[in-house]
Amino acid sequence: MALMLGIDTGGTFTDAVLFDDDVHGVAAIVARAKAPTTHHELSIGVAQAVSAVLDRVGRDRAATIALVSVSTTLATNALVEGHGEPAGLFSFGFSAAELERTGLSTAVAPDLLTSMDGGHDAHGNERSPLDLEAIEHRATALADRVSAFAVASQFSVRNPAHEQQAAALIRSVTGLPVTASHELSAKLDGPRRALTAALNARLVGTIDRLNSAVALVLEQHGIDAPLMVVRGDGSLVSAAFAGARPIETILSGPAASVIGALYLAGLVDGLVVDIGGTTTDVAVIADGRPSITDGGAVVGSHRTMVEAVAMATVGLGGDSQVHIDTRHEHGPVLLGPERAIPICRLAMAFPSLHSELDRQLAAPMGHPNHGNFLVSTAPAGATLTDRREAEVLARLSDGPVPLSMATTTGLEQRAAARLQSRGLVRAATMTPTDASAIIGFVPDADAAAAHKVAAILARQTNSNGGVIASDAETLAHMVIDVLTERSAGFVLRVALESDSIDHRGSDALLAASLAGHQKAATVAVSLSAPLTAIGASAATYYDTVAAKAGTVAIIPDFADVANAVGAVVGRVRVKRSATITQPSRGQFRVHLEDQATFGSVENALAFATEWLQVAVRADADRAGADTPELTETWDERVAHVNGKDIFVEGVLTIEASGRPGLYRSEPGQAGLGRDGLRG
Repeated sequence: MALMLGIDTGGTFTDAVLFDDDVHGVAAIVARAKAPTTHHELSIGVAQAVSAVLDRVGRDRAATIALVSVSTTLATNALVEGHGEPAGLFSFGFSAAELERTGLSTAVAPDLLTSMDGGHDAHGNERSPLDLEAIEHRATALADRVSAFAVASQFSVRNPAHEQQAAALIRSVTGLPVTASHELSAKLDGPRRALTAALNARLVGTIDRLNSAVALVLEQHGIDAPLMVVRGDGSLVSAAFAGARPIETILSGPAASVIGALYLAGLVDGLVVDIGGTTTDVAVIADGRPSITDGGAVVGSHRTMVEAVAMATVGLGGDSQVHIDTRHEHGPVLLGPERAIPICRLAMAFPSLHSELDRQLAAPMGHPNHGNFLVSTAPAGATLTDRREAEVLARLSDGPVPLSMATTTGLEQRAAARLQSRGLVRAATMTPTDASAIIGFVPDADAAAAHKVAAILARQTNSNGGVIASDAETLAHMVIDVLTERSAGFVLRVALESDSIDHRGSDALLAASLAGHQKAATVAVSLSAPLTAIGASAATYYDTVAAKAGTVAIIPDFADVANAVGAVVGRVRVKRSATITQPSRGQFRVHLEDQATFGSVENALAFATEWLQVAVRADADRAGADTPELTETWDERVAHVNGKDIFVEGVLTIEASGRPGLYRSEPGQAGLGRDGLRG
């Protein structure tokens, strides 16, 4: 028996699954467990989930675990919510307009962006030399303001020399991690590679904390096995490999969920929906496989160059923050995209919250800030240099504080927003989870607290001077109706897009269909296959969502831990590409590190093949693959001139694929896993 441990650290819960690699089907799931994700110290939630799943099979089985694999929504959520650590970006050879078109200003603060001359042309020739002295001076000046750097140069996929020189220099003078854009993508579109590199740099700390937390827990439990991480395309790589390229873990959680859903439901065609605490993710399945993004994964407002399962993501989940806005076009009840701590969960940890809820209920009239709280999630002993941030955080030291008391001025409100963006403070208010607790769908929740916060929000007045809802139950049903209607509309839009139908011109028809329009005309848009739903709250909402989308829901056994299942049933896959061009007649250049040039395409291709095979095997070894298999793809582009075919360029891609290497240790011999991390 080869036991494998799958862990998913989601925005709300951390799931753990023990999986028997020698058994097929659902019976392969030996045990499962769930614990709250502890954002201030990830190892706590991971330890609770791992301890719980081991308790179900016996602690002595820990030494028989041969593989540990982690999927996570942390990177996805960080980008959706605008979090992440500050990172500096050096760009070489790009204009300000080129960079701005990518939306780079939303990823890198203007004062952390340094644009300089440099870069290469399409044939790999240097356009202008780097100013190494200026790079060193600027990097030194920024070192204490950022957690990592990124470098991006024009046409670095044709010649990476400038990125390599700049990265080596910045590392040497700052000691900080540096991401080079050509290492993340071999495709053209330098400005978008720059954006992707900058986002990667912002996420280095997030994934490092996750890897360290998991490795610590494994060591504590005597588990000595390779530690793997799920990437956004559903493949597995070693934790060390993922630590250098955390941007590739965006949509890791959803990708693992899709792989898990395929395994659990035996799905061949249709849509898979994964509802989490922060987001809802939808993937289209055809012939038993999810499609991979063609133009790069989109998360939040960012279009990256990361290959991932073709997934549509919306900031809508069980913990989406409920807003009351009577002036909004789609009000008065709005959801997300921000995630909040459900009051029904918070009150279980802080029973004293009831007294404040009672006080707000007893007020003679409702107030827009009532029902909203701030909660510190900062680690013990956290120090802040900003005075107002420190003052706001100090007020939260003893537990949740009403929003109106936590911040008393506009400057303090902005300080609180900065704390939230860094994950040191979280909002708490009504969420769909609270609405479901009121109706009785959520066990292990403080339904009384949920009822109180709903009653508080229901008292707010609408534009006509009346209340939003007559009572807490009515508001709860309004919240769930908004969630299910928006979810149904979202999956229908995804389906239309997969059929190459532009839904933007048919939004009114979709709205009419969801409303059940049937007068002079009957309007109905429906899914053509069942809707497979997974996630902790899938059973709560998706029978209704599927009905609104004109189909039925399939909610497989273990749907609530599908992501953890997907984490252990995947394969390691890595690939490298090389472009061959003809800069002058009869000269064929291979755009790798030394820019070798040959007199024929055949010789250039032979050189590129040998170089890539060595490189991709080394990558596969670092990624944790066991005896990988190589596949080659050659994509050639020619021009037809005077009846002859003239070679323009070709791209050779070699992919290595294999199952992760398993490792067995003798009881009591826990130590270093194969990737060099404790665990």
